[in-house]
Amino acid sequence: MTVTILVPIYGVEQYIAQCAESLFQQTYTDLEYVFCNDCTPDRSIEVLHEVMERYPHRKAHVKIISNAQNKGVGETRAHLLSEVHSDCFFIADSDDILPTNAIEILVNKMQQTDTDIVEGAYAEYHDGKVSGSFLPCHDGADTYFNKALCQNLISLRVWGKLYKSGVISKVSPLFFDGIDFAEDVCATSRLAAVTSRSFTDEVVYWYRTDNTSSYTKNIDKKNILSYFRAMKRVLSFYHMRGHLPLSLEIGVLNCYRECRKSGIPLHEADHILRYFPEHISAKLLYGMFRSSLLPLWFSDFIYRLIRYLVAK
Repeated sequence: MTVTILVPIYGVEQYIAQCAESLFQQTYTDLEYVFCNDCTPDRSIEVLHEVMERYPHRKAHVKIISNAQNKGVGETRAHLLSEVHSDCFFIADSDDILPTNAIEILVNKMQQTDTDIVEGAYAEYHDGKVSGSFLPCHDGADTYFNKALCQNLISLRVWGKLYKSGVISKVSPLFFDGIDFAEDVCATSRLAAVTSRSFTDEVVYWYRTDNTSSYTKNIDKKNILSYFRAMKRVLSFYHMRGHLPLSLEIGVLNCYRECRKSGIPLHEADHILRYFPEHISAKLLYGMFRSSLLPLWFSDFIYRLIRYLVAK
């Protein structure tokens, strides 16, 4: 099985060497690499070329593409996917690191299970130290599906997973221009409906937590609105399938919960989502989050209770 590793690059001069080295040192040999330069303003690409010179056996299998202008992570991931012509692909962020046997572990599991997606465990990487082990969801397909749509119950990351390339046609496009925060939620929430999944508890990814410029370290209104646009795409996907699961309504209602928490006017969520609840419990929560008479702590308590029951 040929695996293509996809890596967007922007503003990672400090980290790209360590990332690229971990990719080129993989024990699995049938690998291709595609890096996308999203008009990075620093020396990230020069550093990448320097690392490539130290791994001549990998150099011939590396492709570097570029965006004509800065596009953000959503459109950059879409550009990278257009370059996949292999059996499988793997998404990595350019400041993170892979254990040397990561791809081999995932390929072996995929060959054993013949699933569309194999998810591995990950650890955190901070100041040169690896700590913790965050395991993938162990639930069966139905429970995993509901938890994925409910939001905030399991990780919906796109990295640290091996995908059969056929999933690209099952959910197209997988990533969107203008959705640069929660693009993983948008992709994974839709993939959950049309793909099979297996997992391994072996750590296949080291997630860097000491990069203060990463998206997850800088959550502002712009990012929250990107999250709303991501959920709009998820809503549209399930409407086109003719079914709006209650678990998805719980996930969408998290947008209104987020408005109350962050002080964003509810009409901004209304304008993006164009959402009208269908299930009785969703209508209840929708009204509660919109009511100025109910304190947020109470609405949040009822929301969490219903979410727990739906996700079981």
